[in-house]
Amino acid sequence: MFEYTENNIEALKTTISVDRLSTYLQTTENNEEKALKLYLWNTRISATFYIPLQGLEICLRNTLHTALSEKYDEEWYNYINFLDNRAYELIDSAKKQVKRLHEEVNAPHVVAELSFGFWLSLLNKQYHQSLWIPCFGRKFSNARKPRAKIHRELDHLRILRNRVAHHEPIFTRHLEKDYKSITRTIGWMCETTSKWVDENNSVIDILNERP
Repeated sequence: MFEYTENNIEALKTTISVDRLSTYLQTTENNEEKALKLYLWNTRISATFYIPLQGLEICLRNTLHTALSEKYDEEWYNYINFLDNRAYELIDSAKKQVKRLHEEVNAPHVVAELSFGFWLSLLNKQYHQSLWIPCFGRKFSNARKPRAKIHRELDHLRILRNRVAHHEPIFTRHLEKDYKSITRTIGWMCETTSKWVDENNSVIDILNERP
């Protein structure tokens, strides 16, 4: 079993860096052993959140992609001409990345390259008339909520997703509430997927193991 000896703690502080540990040290009143254990738990819970966050991101992008394909074409990104400049920059970047990796630029690869932030941006107020009403609204029929509230909840989860992806602290968030939000928002699009995700992860177990 790993021992938190003085030498081991100093080695870990060097590896992880005092700056990265600062948030954990503040929380544990500068108790270095407790801070390192909290850091390790934060890593474990972040890893555990990967399953529900992956479920949310893939469900969102495929739901929106399906809606756009039904309205326009599978390669809708080549035909829609009312997105903002940033959206087209992200589409162009995705196409270039696909070409580098796969040579053939097709819808499945482009869709996979586009970020969570891109998909979320399509739910912005500016696209309420052009995309929400004709394309996306019916895909969120389980929500029974207005577009603005759906966007707000997804944006809150985007921040969690990005913190997990960049190895940042998430232990200060209300993680049980976040988890319920993830399964709820997936359920707005597909109740079956929400149930599948909920029954195949260990988020609640790891939450109960917080030091």
